[in-house]
Amino acid sequence: MNKDINRELNSFRGFTLIELLAVIVVLAIIILIAVNAVLPQMERARRSSFAIEANGAIEAAKGYFMNYELLGSTEQQGNVGLPSSANGWSCVTIKHLIEEGFSDLNPANYTGYVIVRKGSGNTENMYFYEVWIQKEGRMMVLGAGTNRTGNGNLTNASATQNVSVDESDVVDFGTNWIADDEDTAVTCPGAASGEETSHGVNGSTSGTGG
Repeated sequence: MNKDINRELNSFRGFTLIELLAVIVVLAIIILIAVNAVLPQMERARRSSFAIEANGAIEAAKGYFMNYELLGSTEQQGNVGLPSSANGWSCVTIKHLIEEGFSDLNPANYTGYVIVRKGSGNTENMYFYEVWIQKEGRMMVLGAGTNRTGNGNLTNASATQNVSVDESDVVDFGTNWIADDEDTAVTCPGAASGEETSHGVNGSTSGTGG
């Protein structure tokens, strides 16, 4: 009986080295295909999430400026309200929005600012919000939030409506963050150097403080 068992066991042979290598190669190809399919989706999800955070910063700025209009400077640091003159602008940093409780972003991971500009002509009763924000030195949004075209100075802007920031507005972090952007003529205090040491500014069409 033992001979029969041994004979039956001997009839089963293992995989050869070539067969094992073939299996490994097939598994590696499957993993590679899966990774290439998943990674772009993960990156798109990260950009979409950041776009949502950028929109959140704009909403926080709206609340900040509205709060000033309702309560005045005695209840809010920074002394910054909505611009009063056509094409005038006001600005508030992300850091200050967090400090004042209008945003729950982590100040260690985000820097930037939101600019609001008062329209002119047919849009003089409208306010246009644009956000400059970067996350962890990996992604950034440069002046999204309106349908303004080109990179012209905000004091000569062509926006006619506010629009949501989406993933197409998110770009990889680069040397053009804030300091090299054409709109630095209307930055918040300290923003050009990357140090948000002050709260906000209010300016006229010339870009001077008001």
